Amino acid sequence: MKHSITLLALATLLAACGGSETTDLGLKRAKLEQLKGQYTLYADSIKEVETWLAEHDSTLRRNVSTVTAAPVVAGTFLHYVDVHGNVKADKSAALFAQGGGRVRNILVKAGDQVRAGQLLVSIDNDMVARQIAQAETGAELARTTFEKQEKLWKQQIGSEMQYLQAKTQKEQAEAGLKALEEQQRLTNITAPFEGIVDEIMVRVGDMASPMQPAARVVNLNAVQLEADVPESYLKSVRNGAPVKVTFPSIGESFDGSLEHVGQFIDPSNRTFKVSVRVPNGEDYMRPNLLSDISIQDMRTDSALVVPSRTVLQDVNGNNYIFVLDPTTGDEAKARKLMVQRVSEYRGALSIKPVDAGSLKGGERIVDEGAKNVTDGLTVRIANN
Repeated sequence: MKHSITLLALATLLAACGGSETTDLGLKRAKLEQLKGQYTLYADSIKEVETWLAEHDSTLRRNVSTVTAAPVVAGTFLHYVDVHGNVKADKSAALFAQGGGRVRNILVKAGDQVRAGQLLVSIDNDMVARQIAQAETGAELARTTFEKQEKLWKQQIGSEMQYLQAKTQKEQAEAGLKALEEQQRLTNITAPFEGIVDEIMVRVGDMASPMQPAARVVNLNAVQLEADVPESYLKSVRNGAPVKVTFPSIGESFDGSLEHVGQFIDPSNRTFKVSVRVPNGEDYMRPNLLSDISIQDMRTDSALVVPSRTVLQDVNGNNYIFVLDPTTGDEAKARKLMVQRVSEYRGALSIKPVDAGSLKGGERIVDEGAKNVTDGLTVRIANN
């Protein structure tokens, strides 16, 4: 009624001023003001009712932030140093000819089992053979001369100088013969140890050279892995440490332990050597096979472990998590708790609360959605 009287009075005033166009404009403005007043009145009423329902209606879901929860696990935490390694056979040798010559005969083929000292490749050494024949003749003459001179010397015939000269000539001739025989032996290529012929790199008629390998022999009965570890882990990596070894290219793995930790730091890359003994019977082992080695350098039996993404950091560099204190249903109140980062490995983080005893394990903390949470905020847990 009050609004109607106001509109009537306004219309009369406008009519008195004259002009129908001015009258319509005034009416529209008055109508707008009336509607705004009604909207404000209803909006306040709606908000009041919604507030009451949110507090008293248990079936109504409130519009709160949704997060996921992750547990705080109390237990063992293991940290590893991940490095790349490759397989090394204890006995693996590339064989070279000690002198030049043409390959006369190849006595084995790839895959053959050979014994130590067995002749593998025969090199043309006729010149050395002729030298040996000549040296044998000279050595025989020297021995005969010495024997005769020795008999005379025992009979007190001849001088001591003649005896000593004959003895020296015999010894020199025998030494020269042994040197030529050794040269002949080194000219041919023999197996340095028992093993398998892995490759023959020459053919009959090729010229053998001390600069080019002619064959390779390996023994896979004793195989180890070698890896380079950064010097920053020098104090934490120890002999006997448990290791996990995987071979990504062939899908194989095994557990072992460090057999040796090197005492020398390579100045070129600031690393030191470690080795892992490979169990016997692994027929897939080949020299230079690449591997991934995880070396355990820390173990804590009573640790508090959380996903590393759940730990946030404020502008001052302090670390914190949000602990979920259950309220009703799938809702909980987020409580900010300051923590210290102890160690991290592959997404798992060992933490320590700043206030001792404030975290014991088994609690749930905010995981996804933590960046939208504040201390004391009520949230809904999606994976409740």
